[in-house]
Amino acid sequence: MRVQQAASTLAALGTLAVIVFTWISLKQVDNEHTLTREGQVTDRYNAAVGNIGDESLEVRLGGIHALHRIMEDSPRDQPSIVDVLSTYIRSHAKKAKQYTSVVVEPSSDVQAALTALGTRDVNHDGIARVNLSGADLGGAYLVGAKLADADLTNARLLGAYLSGADLTNANLGGANLKDAYLRGAFLHEARLITATLDDAHLAYADLTNTDLEYAALRDADLTKANLTEANLSYADLTEADLHDANLTNANLTKANLKDALTPGTMGLPSGRP
Repeated sequence: MRVQQAASTLAALGTLAVIVFTWISLKQVDNEHTLTREGQVTDRYNAAVGNIGDESLEVRLGGIHALHRIMEDSPRDQPSIVDVLSTYIRSHAKKAKQYTSVVVEPSSDVQAALTALGTRDVNHDGIARVNLSGADLGGAYLVGAKLADADLTNARLLGAYLSGADLTNANLGGANLKDAYLRGAFLHEARLITATLDDAHLAYADLTNTDLEYAALRDADLTKANLTEANLSYADLTEADLHDANLTNANLTKANLKDALTPGTMGLPSGRP
């Protein structure tokens, strides 16, 4: 009886040993595969970064598209890629030396980099933030772009397409958004101090708690925009269209509302047109 028990115990231990050995072997294989994948991603990353510095537009485009794919394949590399693409855009889309109202769309490589940043999974950003300060992005296509918390100070976004873009908490101080398309854009708590938004299309935009102090909004379309608790002190809203806009608790101290269209506007202080 004891012999049978001992044999059964040995058999069980043998089976357990096989299971443990198999698990360790599979773990080692998995670790090796992980290291191989990481090595491959590193090689792809280095090659892509090298390519975006090439003189050939086609090679640079290939590098940008490669970085876009790496963000999708390797979330851990996304923060550094956000920084790389932001730097690339700033250096290749420098603001014109002299002010001009002519809209010149971004080059194909800059637009590709903008698209990569605007469509990324922001959950993998870590502490990285999109920094496009001072960039000339006139006419850029950024519809639905994910630009929350982005630094766009003094950027030139003349005539840019930003409908539905997420610019929550973005810094757009001093930016030029004249004639930009921001219909339905999310600008909650964004900073637009001294920004130029003349003739901008802001219908249905979310501008709650947005800081628009000293902003220029002449002839801007703010139809049904939500400006609840927005700071519009000293803002110029001359001839702006505020049909059905929500200005509840908005700060309109010294704001210029001359000839503004306000039928149906909510929260407009008495004495205003």
